[in-house]
Amino acid sequence: MLKLLGDELIGHDRLAVFELVKNSYDADATDVDVTLALNANPPTIIVSDNGVGMSGETIESAWLEIGTDSKRKKLARPRSPMGRLPLGEKGVGRLAVQKLGEKLKLTTCQVGQPEFEFSINWTQLIDSARYLGDGLHVQVEENSQPKVFKNGQGTRVEITGLHREQWTRREIRDLYRLVSSLSNPFDEAKSFVVHLHLPGREEEIEGLPTLQQMLEAAVWNFDFTLDEAGLLTWDYSFTPPRFKGLKGRATHGSEKLQLLEPDEDDLPVEIGRSRQKRDDRIFLASDDLKGIGAIKGRFHAFHRRDEILKASGAPQQLKKWLDNQTGVRVYRDNIRVFNYGEPGEDWLGLDARRINRPAGKLGTQSVIAQIALSLASSSALKEKTNREGFDDNEAFQRLRRIVLSIFDRFQREHGSDRTEIDKALKGEQDAPPPVQDALEKLESLGKQHKLEKEVKPILQSIQQELKTFRDVMVSSGLAGMNLALIFHEVVHSIDRVQRKLHGVADPEEIRREIDHLRKLLDTFKPLLQRDPPRKVSVEDLVERATGMHADRFQRHGVVFSNWTADPEKKHSFTQLLPRGLMVAALSNVIDNAIYWTRYRRERDEREAPGAILVLSHWGEETGGLIAIVDNGPGFQLPRDQLGRPFFSTRAGGMGLGLFYCKTVMDSIGGKLEVIDAEELKDVVDLPDVYDGTAIVFSFKNDK
Repeated sequence: MLKLLGDELIGHDRLAVFELVKNSYDADATDVDVTLALNANPPTIIVSDNGVGMSGETIESAWLEIGTDSKRKKLARPRSPMGRLPLGEKGVGRLAVQKLGEKLKLTTCQVGQPEFEFSINWTQLIDSARYLGDGLHVQVEENSQPKVFKNGQGTRVEITGLHREQWTRREIRDLYRLVSSLSNPFDEAKSFVVHLHLPGREEEIEGLPTLQQMLEAAVWNFDFTLDEAGLLTWDYSFTPPRFKGLKGRATHGSEKLQLLEPDEDDLPVEIGRSRQKRDDRIFLASDDLKGIGAIKGRFHAFHRRDEILKASGAPQQLKKWLDNQTGVRVYRDNIRVFNYGEPGEDWLGLDARRINRPAGKLGTQSVIAQIALSLASSSALKEKTNREGFDDNEAFQRLRRIVLSIFDRFQREHGSDRTEIDKALKGEQDAPPPVQDALEKLESLGKQHKLEKEVKPILQSIQQELKTFRDVMVSSGLAGMNLALIFHEVVHSIDRVQRKLHGVADPEEIRREIDHLRKLLDTFKPLLQRDPPRKVSVEDLVERATGMHADRFQRHGVVFSNWTADPEKKHSFTQLLPRGLMVAALSNVIDNAIYWTRYRRERDEREAPGAILVLSHWGEETGGLIAIVDNGPGFQLPRDQLGRPFFSTRAGGMGLGLFYCKTVMDSIGGKLEVIDAEELKDVVDLPDVYDGTAIVFSFKNDK
């Protein structure tokens, strides 16, 4: 048991040192000295602090007792004189010394009390008896004259017979990196400081930059506080190096936190039942922070392109430093929770998100971050016995989702500034003209220079290739964006049928659900087929698009109105177009409208329900239009970002919906516009309730 809980449970030597330092924190130390004397005879590791020390009784009843609950009991007691709650609570961390070496010598002293010391040879102790009660003993000596603490208090742990006497330069630097990160580097009070001493090997860490020096090279910075009511307050700054006229900016905000949808695998499963459905809430609620408490933190992000690093001053040194320092660390009461933020430990899954959605996303190797928690408020987060993170319980899953949602907010804020850097790297001053305009200009130049016969066939070939490419792109985009919706709605319908069958089944209700499911599948079927242009009525388009969402309107409490089905208000017209693609475009906009009407209702705590209106209009000169109008918060992005992929203010959004809609409209010679609902009143007598955004699909006059 002693060997299992000591040598074999702790992952590596650095973590064993970490455990000893945490004991110093619990002893109210303000300074801890860690000495790695590998050139000494014998090689020695020493951890010495200026904490309160231990009495003879504490040594016997706490330090030398396995699994003692002395610290757990303290959690229910007042804080220490330094205002600290104990980090250790399982009573096995002190056994980490076995990981480091064969022999231990501990010396300790309290103010005004005798100095005590004892030694342990782990192999001899473990071999001296088979069971703990069979005469195992450690001799504790009381020093009549203090040997170590002649003018103070504290505890000194000296370890010899090291299991690892040879440490490489990398291992030394890894220990230095860990020791320097044990206490929160952003803790302005600096009430707990750890020093590393390397007698004879000091040169191996000479010249290593401090954290603060390296953070000066960060391009994006995001400081935040999330209070226990769920309000996120943040400060953002863009601080690029001097590179091709890039200009920095700073902004701040205070808002309710939009939550990312939880990972499907994180949803709880009830015994004997299926996995619970997703939580449809958009914003964080105070209950989500139960057992976690308020969260503070900082994100510092770097651009790893050589040109940007070079402009920052020290590209090679910075690159090496980032390889070892990046990650998202967690601190409780300003002491680090290991192993979050270690190389290769991506507890937020940032790298996977970057692979799945590469444009504008930040991976762990581009980010240095710290998340700060209160030990008293985060009681639901339990550290694992092996000291490598929190137990993967429900509270930790909530913490992960919340922090990831905050990080997503940071990424959405940094998106436009990242685009500016990308433009500077590519040397783009202005956006290139549309492809069709460029081809027409080439054809015109060919005529001017009497090269029409040579140029025109090539341009026609390029146009045909582009059309083929666009058709493939639009069709594949259609499948990607709508399959999720298809399965989402079908699964909801099947779940409802199952719930009704489990209860007192009403045959008429079951028939209605089955009929709804059949209609869903009939509606989705054309979306997955090749889609040649055909004459389609505006009523048919809207009916098919809204049919996908009929159940969602009711589920989310959204009042939906369809003027294209109202004989007194509709403007009928037909259009030659690929029906499936157009239905998908309308469906994407309706999906966004549902989200944003719910967003405004939750954010503003409004009693009025969300409202969405679909209308059509026809003019002999202007042609036809379909408009989708809502009472959401209004369009959240600058107008010049309309239809640009990977720009979104929606939590977890990719910005592909409007990009897809714009591409579809361009392909049929139409136009997509985003305007304030108020502007639509120049064309339509619109009720005042619709005061959000209007998405307008304008079609050319085919007549």
